[in-house]
Amino acid sequence: MNASPVLELSQVSVRRAENDEVVLEDINWCVGTGEWWVLAGGHGSGKSLLLQSLAGLIPLAAGILTVFGKPFTAEGRRASGWRPQIGLVFEAGGRLLRELSVADNIALPLGYHRNCSPTQALQEILPLLQALELERLAEAPAGRIGRAWAQRAALARALALGPELLMLDNPLAGMDRYHVRWWRQFLPQLVAGHPVLGGRPLTLVVTTDDLRPWIAPGPQFAVVQNRHLKILGDQAQLEAHPVVDLGDWLQPG
Repeated sequence: MNASPVLELSQVSVRRAENDEVVLEDINWCVGTGEWWVLAGGHGSGKSLLLQSLAGLIPLAAGILTVFGKPFTAEGRRASGWRPQIGLVFEAGGRLLRELSVADNIALPLGYHRNCSPTQALQEILPLLQALELERLAEAPAGRIGRAWAQRAALARALALGPELLMLDNPLAGMDRYHVRWWRQFLPQLVAGHPVLGGRPLTLVVTTDDLRPWIAPGPQFAVVQNRHLKILGDQAQLEAHPVVDLGDWLQPG
């Protein structure tokens, strides 16, 4: 795909903050505008830490990360200037503030980054509530809704600022077929250009420990294994890849 890169990684390494253990190293990877990537990896493989590094939440252990054309190194300060351009949804419920309502959680970025009043912010998120089928839960405390709906609310919060890049950490983990079907239908619409983003195409990076729900035309695939990122390619290349045992990332039905 001929597109300007959103992300470029050159010899990047990622480590755990609590013990400085390097979990990923020597990553060379480029994500072009409008691309959709699915990264598979087992528990503890480092895929979540990689997303947090790309979002500027934790510093690199080594290498150069270029985001929207701006390079950052391990020796530089923790990157944060691009945060409004990136949406990140954490695994297992999205880390919503449990005491706040669903609507207030979604509106938080508008107040923080744009200094919107609570009334104005809530007005602006109405299209998101509608598109993500969250209207009936808008006033419910986030701590009292199911995890699948919390994950959807966290997605709405990540979309509130109209990001150019969206990163989702294992979003389908533990979901039933109804919610899996919804995500599989909604995410391609975001990549293509959903009305809630003004019709602008979105660049998407998703991690998973189960490749099965994602195998379809559209995404590019890679695996995180043995502290390295291995690029596999599109669906046809994934299914024909001679050196990857897909069984490692195909969970039983």
